[in-house]
Amino acid sequence: MVNYSNGQPTTNSLLVAEKFRKRHSDVIRSIENQISTNAKLRSLFLSTTYEDSKGEQRPMYIMNRDGFSLLVMGFTGKDALNFKLEFIEAFNVMEQRLKEQKPLTPAEMFLQNAQLMVEHDNRIAQVESKLHVLEAKTTTRPDYFTIAGYGTLHHISVNLKQASILGRRASKLCKERNLQTDKTPDPRYGEVKMYPREVLDEVFNEPIN
Repeated sequence: MVNYSNGQPTTNSLLVAEKFRKRHSDVIRSIENQISTNAKLRSLFLSTTYEDSKGEQRPMYIMNRDGFSLLVMGFTGKDALNFKLEFIEAFNVMEQRLKEQKPLTPAEMFLQNAQLMVEHDNRIAQVESKLHVLEAKTTTRPDYFTIAGYGTLHHISVNLKQASILGRRASKLCKERNLQTDKTPDPRYGEVKMYPREVLDEVFNEPIN
């Protein structure tokens, strides 16, 4: 939840989005809106990227305690307060650990940074895995799936190009058979289409390329 970076505790926008159950794109937008209103806030947020499950680079922000506090100040909801307290406690624990640490040798600093990078990458991978599961689920239309969600359920790897091809095929079949499509929120793209299971069974059985 909270990591060590440049001598201070930090977290990132992807973890905040996951914990507060928000779209990552909405969290990114909130950060950029705040930065655009006051240039001084740039020091609280570091723009970077992470690699998603498709191997593509996606935007992400790393923030310190002040940046986090400013970002989530307006977050409301049933569990928002508990989530804020969890993050604050994590910041406190990390800060205490840093205070108790003895000065590290260059070799120890290198090892520590390497370990933190591995932990961070593992955490991102876990978040991406959860996003894939969310893609495959819908409470309102349990018989409908996104292209990526259907592929995940059936252990079929689908890249962006293939997903576009399959989506066009599925849309065409739905139109020909007068079947409805649906949409579901997606943490990365805003909204994505969902198709009936029987249509996806058919298009996935055809050669993708």
